[in-house]
Amino acid sequence: MSAGDPVIEDGVEVDDRELAAAAAAGDRTAFETLIRRHGPALHRYARRMTRDEAAVQDIVQETFVAAWRQIEKFRGDSSPRTWLFAICSRKVADSHRVKRALPLDDRLLDPADPSAAADPFATLSNTEFLGALEEALAELPPRQRAVWMLREVEELTFPQIGTILNLSPDGARGHHHRARTTLQQRLQRWR
Repeated sequence: MSAGDPVIEDGVEVDDRELAAAAAAGDRTAFETLIRRHGPALHRYARRMTRDEAAVQDIVQETFVAAWRQIEKFRGDSSPRTWLFAICSRKVADSHRVKRALPLDDRLLDPADPSAAADPFATLSNTEFLGALEEALAELPPRQRAVWMLREVEELTFPQIGTILNLSPDGARGHHHRARTTLQQRLQRWR
């Protein structure tokens, strides 16, 4: 099940918008379902935007506290996922700790092909590439890094990214293009 997919509750599908509406009516269980569904993605995003793991935990917690306090104001102009990312993005900016990205997920270090693990050169090359990617991401301006992470890792659309970061879809697309161009230049060795 991917983020935003309906959940089955008593044989009935419940999507994010229904959960948000139930949470706005005071249903804590519905809100907890939204937390379970989107918390990991928000944590990944916050972790890549700040180095301090304690700050990441605080950012995600503050995101959910703010969302709970504001859930009655959720108008549904965007999906609850996009709304939560927008809150998280503001909390990251508020933290004033957006300086360097943290290491990529450990699961990205696992070889996609189990036979690749037997090849030490491939493993070393993969590790070197991920280290170089991490460094290149850390050197991007924060907004470009945020757009790149939301697009490439969280697989959000440009309109969703624009909503989250208060950009037009074309503005998000432009930041993404500049980030990709910079990353391609810095990672040319691996092409």
